[in-house]
Amino acid sequence: MNSAEDLLEAAESLRQALLANDVVSLGMLLADDYRGFGPDGAAHDRAMMLDAYGPGGVQLLTYETSEVTTRLVGDVGLVMGLGVIGGRYGDQAFRHRVRFLDVYVHRGARWQLFVSQVSELPGER
Repeated sequence: MNSAEDLLEAAESLRQALLANDVVSLGMLLADDYRGFGPDGAAHDRAMMLDAYGPGGVQLLTYETSEVTTRLVGDVGLVMGLGVIGGRYGDQAFRHRVRFLDVYVHRGARWQLFVSQVSELPGER
């Protein structure tokens, strides 16, 4: 179904897949033409995301969201809010407080993440 409730369910499934390093679920939730932009402004695509969350990659320890809102425009859904993301990538620990905007498209009876943009918030990490 193409509803705000289903959109939020897809966003939560994505969050859970990232926390669990579940690249099979992540592969189903990311559009083939996915593009993302991290807190440092670096661009990444679907293949890069799947590789980053595969074995030996990013290990999220924290992924919390708040002030989450949605908007639907036809088969496009926006999920916006604040987030705290922390974990390890190799020997490097990280923690980011971000404002995020995720653009989903409804294709093949499901929501898929199409574009993601996060901006680092100033202040304490």
